[in-house]
Amino acid sequence: MKMEKALAAIVLSLVMILVIPILGSFFGALSGWAVSLVWNDEILGFLGRIGVDTNGLTLWQVGAAMGFLGGFLKTSVHKKGE
Repeated sequence: MKMEKALAAIVLSLVMILVIPILGSFFGALSGWAVSLVWNDEILGFLGRIGVDTNGLTLWQVGAAMGFLGGFLKTSVHKKGE
């Protein structure tokens, strides 16, 4: 019984490692598309001014890439005194 729970936890962890970045990419693309409806040129122009090469990219592609990377980067909250 204990071994089955450990195996289930390992399998669930591996599945989540694959699913979370894919979901991040999907929601990043969706939000990039929604934002591009209003501020497409402004955001791509700003990214170009700060040194990001966005030639040939649309904002939904930039959002998908950021969402994918964000799937691997998580913040941790630390409380003082605990």
